[in-house]
Amino acid sequence: MITVIANLKGGTGKSTVTFNLAVWLRSMGRRAAVIDLDPQRTLSDAAALRTEEGNEPSIQVEAGTFPDVSLPEEAEEIIIDVGTADLESFKQAIMIADRVLIPVTPSQADIWSTQRFVGFLNKNTHGNPPESITFLNRVDTAKASQASDEAAAALNALPGIHLLPQRLPDRAVFRDSFSEGLAVFELEPRSIASREFTALAESLFGHVNRSMLDRLQKQKTSTAVDPALHRALETPAARPRMADGIGYAAAVPTYHAGTADEQWVQAQQQGSWQHKTESGKRRK
Repeated sequence: MITVIANLKGGTGKSTVTFNLAVWLRSMGRRAAVIDLDPQRTLSDAAALRTEEGNEPSIQVEAGTFPDVSLPEEAEEIIIDVGTADLESFKQAIMIADRVLIPVTPSQADIWSTQRFVGFLNKNTHGNPPESITFLNRVDTAKASQASDEAAAALNALPGIHLLPQRLPDRAVFRDSFSEGLAVFELEPRSIASREFTALAESLFGHVNRSMLDRLQKQKTSTAVDPALHRALETPAARPRMADGIGYAAAVPTYHAGTADEQWVQAQQQGSWQHKTESGKRRK
């Protein structure tokens, strides 16, 4: 699936959202490709910092312009960050998208911009636009929810666009994690912000959770260890919750008592959300 994250207006947090979604998908074991078509290259810089810091899983970002960038055939998910500074790449990304995700801040200017964007999509896809999804981003937590509710009502009134109920408040942890090359659920895995973002990611990529559920069920009836599944289960992204009441720790294959892996599984059952890096160290 190709998901383009875009907005005609700047300052909506699209690169931060793209980065966090990319890390979440990779943490869930998906083959995710990330393409940066925004000339500012904010997403590329964050991914490069993540690599320099040795954070896993790494995020490989292909930066450039259409038609120079390529879409990896082996990728299960492709997410594209676009900016209006390169309008031609912007238009071409929309043409190949399965869906467009539009982060919107709860302001009148953003509502007007989103309304124009809907018209832009129709015009540049010859009346056959991709699925258009929006959500409220950078919501002010210090103010009453009236402004956000009014913005949501205005977005709901726009034709041809689906508003997600999930909202991302303007929390400092999003900026702090981004500047360290980490996703919000990695820097503060037990925070409200982590739960809020995970809810958004699950809403957008519900099929990823269903895929993991299928693998969990198969793993429970098999004696063979699925290394990719185990790695995915070890990430903070996998921990907030899983549908149908299937516990993560219960799905991990049984190990010899006393080993580091067995101790880790027991920690999960006791509610400790520590995890191991590939080097075997544990970190919050």
